[in-house]
Amino acid sequence: MKESARQPSKFLAVIAQIQTMIKTDALRSGDKIPSERELSDRLSIGRSSVREALRALELLGLIETRRGEGTFLRDFKDHQLVPLIGAFLFDQDQKKKDVQEVKAILELGCLALLAQKNNLTSRDQQLSFDHYMEKADNRLLENIWMIISDYAGSDKENERLDELLEAAKQIQFPERQ
Repeated sequence: MKESARQPSKFLAVIAQIQTMIKTDALRSGDKIPSERELSDRLSIGRSSVREALRALELLGLIETRRGEGTFLRDFKDHQLVPLIGAFLFDQDQKKKDVQEVKAILELGCLALLAQKNNLTSRDQQLSFDHYMEKADNRLLENIWMIISDYAGSDKENERLDELLEAAKQIQFPERQ
């Protein structure tokens, strides 16, 4: 007998609807999101469900409520969930080294994308990896890199940048369909 796929909880469905609304409205960090009442009406969801979802998003650090002003989207880079989880998952030296290696792999992949797009110039070599990630125009790569970088910590980027740039030029990606 085939098991049926577990249905997402109502709570997760509400969060997904709020996320869709944020994308549809093209809201960015610092923007005010609609009130509980507005969200309830707009998404055809009970206010208690909206309140529960907003409370969870606030605990995750993705939104913040300012008394008398409303609820605002926070900058993705500012939330503290990654360091909190990281403290439990990456408590050993080897695991920290693994995270640093993953960071280097992501950076190499980013540079390879830029090299493939002929979007890497000699003057770019003086810039930070934040710039490279933005220039690669791959939001998923950038978000994963931000999370990994936050935990891995900084290193002397310029010392290894030349080596990474040369290696990146040798990587070939399959053509996108």
